[in-house]
Amino acid sequence: MNPLRRLTSAAVALATTVPLATVLSAPAVSAGPCSEMFGNFGSLLEHRTGAGMAAGSLGSLGSAGSAGPDGSVGSASRALGSADRSGSLVQQLETGSLGNIISGSLNPVTGSVYGMPPWITGEQGTVPVLRGPTQFLQLVTGPTSPTESINRFGVAGTDLGIMWDNGDAADPQILMAFGDTMGDCTVPGNQWRSNVLFRSSTPAEALGDGITIDSAATGPDGLAKSIVPRSHLPGEVTTIPTAGISVDGVQYLRFMSVAQWGQPGSWTTNYSGLAYSEDNGENWEVVPAMARPITDTVPAGDGAPPVDAAWRGAQMSAFLTAEGYLYEYLTPSGRQGAPVLARVPEADVLDPGDYEYWDGTGWVPDVRDAETVMPGPVSEMSVMWNAHLGKYTAMYSQGFDSVVLRTADHPEGPWSRSTSLIDYSMLPGVYGAFMHPWAQGEDLYYLVTTWNAYNVFLVRTKLSEIAVHGFHRASEPAVPATTTEVVRQVPVSELVDGKVPTS
Repeated sequence: MNPLRRLTSAAVALATTVPLATVLSAPAVSAGPCSEMFGNFGSLLEHRTGAGMAAGSLGSLGSAGSAGPDGSVGSASRALGSADRSGSLVQQLETGSLGNIISGSLNPVTGSVYGMPPWITGEQGTVPVLRGPTQFLQLVTGPTSPTESINRFGVAGTDLGIMWDNGDAADPQILMAFGDTMGDCTVPGNQWRSNVLFRSSTPAEALGDGITIDSAATGPDGLAKSIVPRSHLPGEVTTIPTAGISVDGVQYLRFMSVAQWGQPGSWTTNYSGLAYSEDNGENWEVVPAMARPITDTVPAGDGAPPVDAAWRGAQMSAFLTAEGYLYEYLTPSGRQGAPVLARVPEADVLDPGDYEYWDGTGWVPDVRDAETVMPGPVSEMSVMWNAHLGKYTAMYSQGFDSVVLRTADHPEGPWSRSTSLIDYSMLPGVYGAFMHPWAQGEDLYYLVTTWNAYNVFLVRTKLSEIAVHGFHRASEPAVPATTTEVVRQVPVSELVDGKVPTS
């Protein structure tokens, strides 16, 4: 959910196929995700930064009235510029002097740029080799990934990777929902999708060797499809998954309708929606009655409740099932909020009137009376029971500081202090933190996204090697803190079978 999502996903797709220098000297660019998104990028930079680019120097907006199959605007653009590379903007892009390389925002209306990842000039991004209890193990999506996600599913760049157990005892799988997705830039047409879904049956004991993708929810073209497509209506940029869970064999997906990307770590939404699938995530039905609308710009569907400001703090979610209830941790859009907690009997997931909210001492029927269960900032959150620890664990992006972990004895807490697993000072631009529900041992496996590569990585943290607040009883000796450090950065293009070197 990085605020530069659209720029990021487009650029990584471009980087996997053709260097920017080649594109800049090309006489024309065919319609497709790269031409579309870089056309938008060029026009917005000219508008916002006042860089004085000549018309078409980095592309034009494209055909304003046209849209791709998922509603993306601008199906054609002019060439991404002439062969003359002396302009100040091109030089800034190539030297990185335009941004701080940490985070950024590209907004279709206001347009602002704060960071330029390396693949903007034709590189594919890098992955860190870490020394310590936390290690990047595998590239899960994109170029050189063992999933061959580009060839098999048309996925060259994507993010998130929200994981949950499909609840099928006969055919157990982990379902993974991803955010805005870019395809192969060499293929005509538009391969941009708001979201896609993968499936994996890799057992927990084999995760140390990487995760295998068995299949995806696909369209008639055989590529991974948008499982909850955007509406094609003005005022909706995309629809992003925020949580997934299986209850009684039915898959449930929370998603947010994004109205606008804003400043770094900020975005606004129209509503939080809920969809369900009865065929293992292949097809999804949106339930308008379960929407939480905070604007009337984009209708949530027939039967949706009216706009209510009380839902502003409930636009993103994390699911947990326990003790016969579905628990739902709710945060505002963006990365600055703090979670409140809802619950509903598992049999009543689709009955909005049966949800109740934790007010600090008990459960109440009105979300307005809910109290936060842990301090912000909290976003891109996952929660699960961890058998090894004997506690509930919550992992999330803590603003622009780090990926952190908390523990608790009960879903409502009290939650321990946070422990940093991946610090932004060590690895700028990492976000998302989605735990693998089958990893119940000493090794904690999870997925994160890096802004550097705009793809998803499998990460492992050895719990026995870190001092985590709240993990140990008072009678047990404290575990000495162990620092994870970056040894070096490896280009994604140099990974073999997606495996990240260990030294």
